[in-house]
Amino acid sequence: MASPRPHNFGAQGYPLSNGATPAGPVPGAAPLLPNNGKVIQNGPTRILCIADVRGNLKSLNELAKQARADHIIHTGDFGFYDDTSLERIADKTLKHVAQYSPLLPENVKRTIAQVPPQQSIKQRFAPEQLPLSELPMLLDKRITLDVPVYTVWGACEDVRVLEKFRSGEYKVDKLHIIDEANSRLLDIGGVKLRLLGLGGAVVMHKLFDNGEGKTTIAGGQGTMWTTLLQMGELIDTANRVYDPSETRVFVTHASPAREGMLNQLSVTLKADFSVSAGLHFRYGSSYNEFSVNPSLDHYRGKLAASKASFTDVWETVRGEVESAISSNEAQKTLLDNALDVVQKMPSIANGGNPFGGPVAAGNAAGQVDESAFKNMWNFNLADAAFGYLVLEIEGGRIATEMRAQGFNFAHRSGKPQAGGVPQPVASGLPATTASPAPTGAARVPAVTPQFGQTPPARGGPAPAQQGPAKGQPARASPAPVIPKAPSPQPPLAASAQPAGEEKAAGADTNGTAQPDKASESPAPRGEKKPSNGLFVSNVENEQAIRDLLPEEDKATVVKIEKYGKFNHVVTFSTVEEAKAALDRQPTEHKKSTPPGQPRKPNFKFFEERPRGQGNAGTWQSSARGGGNAGQRGYQSASDSEGARRGGFGGRGRGRGDRGRGGRGRGNYKGGAGSADSPAPSTPSGDKPAPSGDA
Repeated sequence: MASPRPHNFGAQGYPLSNGATPAGPVPGAAPLLPNNGKVIQNGPTRILCIADVRGNLKSLNELAKQARADHIIHTGDFGFYDDTSLERIADKTLKHVAQYSPLLPENVKRTIAQVPPQQSIKQRFAPEQLPLSELPMLLDKRITLDVPVYTVWGACEDVRVLEKFRSGEYKVDKLHIIDEANSRLLDIGGVKLRLLGLGGAVVMHKLFDNGEGKTTIAGGQGTMWTTLLQMGELIDTANRVYDPSETRVFVTHASPAREGMLNQLSVTLKADFSVSAGLHFRYGSSYNEFSVNPSLDHYRGKLAASKASFTDVWETVRGEVESAISSNEAQKTLLDNALDVVQKMPSIANGGNPFGGPVAAGNAAGQVDESAFKNMWNFNLADAAFGYLVLEIEGGRIATEMRAQGFNFAHRSGKPQAGGVPQPVASGLPATTASPAPTGAARVPAVTPQFGQTPPARGGPAPAQQGPAKGQPARASPAPVIPKAPSPQPPLAASAQPAGEEKAAGADTNGTAQPDKASESPAPRGEKKPSNGLFVSNVENEQAIRDLLPEEDKATVVKIEKYGKFNHVVTFSTVEEAKAALDRQPTEHKKSTPPGQPRKPNFKFFEERPRGQGNAGTWQSSARGGGNAGQRGYQSASDSEGARRGGFGGRGRGRGDRGRGGRGRGNYKGGAGSADSPAPSTPSGDKPAPSGDA
């Protein structure tokens, strides 16, 4: 038995009589530490910045351990889907989400890629075969987060799930959603880091459309986008919590480098950094505007083009928007905040001040605040499966580390890798499928940059295709042309695959997993693929078209789609059936109506026209509000369904909609919640958000 701890009362002479209290510390009490009991972290604080985990939420803990991170900032496409989201998601969006989900096996992805458009994926697969996200496991605490995660929502999320987080119905420990009403403050490493966030895709013709959103956030059918009121509310939040001692980080899903409005917004927010995703590159990028623009006029041109695109939409829907919010003073204030940002943007490339400062008399170029032009730094992230960024903060200094799995150039040697089959690059990151750079269109042109590829440089030639594009044969990078070669060299795609071995499904020359295209027979380059559809003009409705078709053709019609006010597309099962139907039409239905005569129905083959090829890098606002509307590479599948609904007011002058559309659901609902609501761990002392935002 251990001897009892001896009492050492020193000169105090215990016991004392008459209730006298001894001087000095109470026996057994430990003296306070010099820091008064605060926990002090030794060494730097590391913040991991990642993008697009796509519902693979277990990877958050794995990446945090790999990067030795204390916090995580995530920039959208987090995977905000629960068990009820599948029934609400549109088929086109579901095909995109499922095909590039890290949670699905490759054989399921290949099957999904081959499902014809007229067949529903939900009918082909049971719900348990299509796990959209591990969020339900996070909600019932089957998995937990090791470090705090701060995220915005991306383009492929369920607006209902986000509204449940806002109302408090859903809660996850250490998960903090930053948006227009809620910022976060991290006091670490001698730096007060203020996180301001804006989620969703930025689509001009949807800026005034709430979709299915019941509060101030917008979305529907499995996608989400940004509205102008959200931008106005973010400005209000940023102004109320402004502290010159803080370092401001603007976290977005869309890239401010590609969207002039976001670029201008980041300047209005007085951001020191912007962190974004949505371009789906294999490498992260780090830049400021001074480093990528040869002149200030070049930069003004980018902002002027964005302003012109916005103005087209605004002038179309202005009357409806102003009447919708006329009785809501709070929303009018938020709208004015956002419109003020646009008004400060230049209208022409060679004049005005992009930062809204004073313009000197007689100086067309204006007085530009070059400190923001040169000092605000932007980071665009690779997807989480391919790379990440680490901000290391210590002693008031913010250092950076950027890691990327990168491209696989081993195929250029012309020799098979170990094992006879080209192997993907070894990496500690979880493997995932690569997705094409999504656009708002349902069809992706062959020149659209694929997931993980660099788009064509502005003014320069397009790089070699990194994977088999739709409608083109898979091929490796071509060998350099040598003058007077004695014989043509065989394609590298064939030499890289040994005889007798089957090529690994879905792997291309850069290790990017792609959908299996082996079953498709692509048309030769430069030739048009025969169409199994007929374009019918000057007909009012579907029934009128059926009345014009013989009985044998009615039986072979797959579907009839409206294509404008008096135009339709009649789709048949095969090209032969479409040709036979066209041949059976009378001659007057195959000729154009002469001028001055009553218009007659006109039948001809439907020709698919690629939209905006090679236009990803232009800044000019050609055909404003027209064909180039859906070509921004960073946008995800948010346009796939919503674009056809029409924007707010839906007059067809929005971007990318062939028809006139309906009168969209553009009425903003909900109150004007615009307060900064800190997390319980946030030492910011910010005010809570008003109940109207819930």
